[in-house]
Amino acid sequence: MIDWQDIAARLAQLAATAQPARLLSVTVPLPRIPAIALGDDWVCWQRPDRNVRLLGIGRAFAATSAGAGRFAALHAAQRGLMEGWRHANGLAPIAFTGFAFASEGGAPLPNASLWVPELLLRERTDAVTLTFSCAADQAEAALPRWQALWHMAAKNPAASPAPSFSLRSNPLADAAFLARGRAALAAIDAGRVDKLVLTRTQSLEAAGRIDPAAVLAELAAHHPACAIFGVGHAGAFFAGASPETLLALRGDRVEVDALAGTAWQDAARALGDDKNRREHDFVARAVVAALAELCADVTVPDAPEVMQLEALTHLRRRVTARRPADVGVFDLVARLHPTPAVGGAPTPAALDWLARHNDLRGAWYTGGIGWIDAAGDCDIAVALRCGLFQGHTATLYAGAGFVAGSDPEQELAETEAKFAAIRAAIVASSAAAATAREEAA
Repeated sequence: MIDWQDIAARLAQLAATAQPARLLSVTVPLPRIPAIALGDDWVCWQRPDRNVRLLGIGRAFAATSAGAGRFAALHAAQRGLMEGWRHANGLAPIAFTGFAFASEGGAPLPNASLWVPELLLRERTDAVTLTFSCAADQAEAALPRWQALWHMAAKNPAASPAPSFSLRSNPLADAAFLARGRAALAAIDAGRVDKLVLTRTQSLEAAGRIDPAAVLAELAAHHPACAIFGVGHAGAFFAGASPETLLALRGDRVEVDALAGTAWQDAARALGDDKNRREHDFVARAVVAALAELCADVTVPDAPEVMQLEALTHLRRRVTARRPADVGVFDLVARLHPTPAVGGAPTPAALDWLARHNDLRGAWYTGGIGWIDAAGDCDIAVALRCGLFQGHTATLYAGAGFVAGSDPEQELAETEAKFAAIRAAIVASSAAAATAREEAA
């Protein structure tokens, strides 16, 4: 299926002529994406409703950072990478990025990262391609490594027993969330903040190995209108289905979702009630203000639309703008993140309150994850409806926004509805794996 001699010739030509260079990439067409065995270092990104799927294996380039200057550091790393990235055809190669909510933390993932996989499978409506990448100074040794990685990844994934899951209840954690909710309302009533987003966690215990490919497949099946993401690192993986775009760039066009306000079947409040509207307006105003600092022609719809997901509905405005040529991905991310949809308003006061009240967020929950290509375009989602999978444990994350008039019990119920969205996919992945094993037998 792969002409290794042609790849070797193209790599040699690229290494000899594309000087100076930091990273070299060679892309070849494929008839389809085969079943891939996911090891310890992989990344997956899907937009099911747009027929887009990206799957990366290994790392040819990686930059990590943390602290107050983390986005500036990633901006510098991206600029250096793009200036020295040489590729053998017209298809812009892709890098991935991900970052935690706060400027510290994120374990077991790095706090903020920009990386290029050694192997990248890219599937769109009209084509499937495979891109191989290596550091320019390692070009002579790249081919055998690429072959080994490909043969390891493209071998038939080993079938494993489909585990059953049990929910680990934690009444004390629920009570602590309600207590923090009451403290949040007291801070809001005192005028110290306007909005606070509080986090809950929930744990599932599996009777066996949790298969990341099965979880991702079920997330895509349950949430086709979302960005489906996953990243494997150090024996764990982080995966989810996000309804919210933090930043999408296509040329000079900027798109950002202002997403806030939630309702579900058993909710005591309607999506269009005053609480949801006010919560949404905080986010929309903050997004517009952030974009206006760097961009022109900022446009926001007069009224939000309803985003219907499987069991949840949200209020959403898609804010657009036009960016100048000298404004890049991380310039905008640094202005936008965190929006009041995941932190609160005003942002500095909200972040200070959350830190002082130990609002802990694992991995990249309410941070961001997505891709950036060599042309400077990107698609980055807020990491929502997600979980961290370590060994036999899945730790799920959900949050709810508190504004004046919020009811802590209702916000607790909102997090339960959000947990159900990813929990259903995890449980379904076990059933799907069992069915696939029976059919194979």
